[in-house]
Amino acid sequence: MTNNRLLFHYCGTQTGFSILQKRQLRLSALSSANDTLEGRVVGKVFSQLLRDTGLPPELIDVISVIVEGYADSTEGFAFCLSEKGDLLSQWRSYGRDGSGIALGFSPDLLSKDFGQVSFGANFYDLVKVDYGEEGLQKSLKPVADAVVAEFGKFGAFARLNDGMTKERALQVLADRQQEAKLFKSENDSASEILARLLKSLAPLHFQIYGTKPVHFREECEWRLVRYRHKAALPDIEYFADDFSVRPYITSLIADPAKDAIEEVILGPKNLTNLEWMRAFLASVGLSHVRVRRSSIESYR
Repeated sequence: MTNNRLLFHYCGTQTGFSILQKRQLRLSALSSANDTLEGRVVGKVFSQLLRDTGLPPELIDVISVIVEGYADSTEGFAFCLSEKGDLLSQWRSYGRDGSGIALGFSPDLLSKDFGQVSFGANFYDLVKVDYGEEGLQKSLKPVADAVVAEFGKFGAFARLNDGMTKERALQVLADRQQEAKLFKSENDSASEILARLLKSLAPLHFQIYGTKPVHFREECEWRLVRYRHKAALPDIEYFADDFSVRPYITSLIADPAKDAIEEVILGPKNLTNLEWMRAFLASVGLSHVRVRRSSIESYR
């Protein structure tokens, strides 16, 4: 964890007010984030590692489609946080150019299991984001080696179907309205072996939203993540802005979990009176929450 250091969610004042008043977190769909590689770095790196092994190229294409396709079959809904509670770049990007607020959360309580009344370990993962591909290559290499050791002896037991390229297969996975047979079995036991392969790759499914390109490193990001299949499910809601319709899910900060919120930082351009903010917090059952102003005095 973070040695009891807080994790901060930067947002506009109205959004922060709503989180505190309703005691609800809104987890946004990561596929609508401003990073086009979101959820796809793991598949890209894993495919590169496999190409340095002795696996047949046809089988590598199959595995690549499976792993790179995870981002098209599973959505990550995330409440994004930062280790940095008063960072100028975060205020500019996510705190309404300094006029918003940052909410400080206890990482220990965010990852605690509160059952079905709130977020918790049974439903959510608290994930520390890694940056760049070097560390990811080291963590994925044992998985790639295990795949080679278990399945390399079977040769090209499966391949992409005739006329199906890797790019086309990924497009089909992305468009859930399309139906097409992606893989072709090369022997009678191939279906059973492919099922074993899918099972062995499954743990990678839940790593795809834990890595971002290195140029995002300054954000020092953590995520409270819930994984959902890209389908119409009861807990998925929708909202619209000027540009698109997007899904989200909400998580209640029920009474057993309310101590997860520990601090409110008012941005360098935020004009809220400290005493009024404390009174508001007391009125919604959060009198334990500390309030302070940003230390960035020169940013106006």
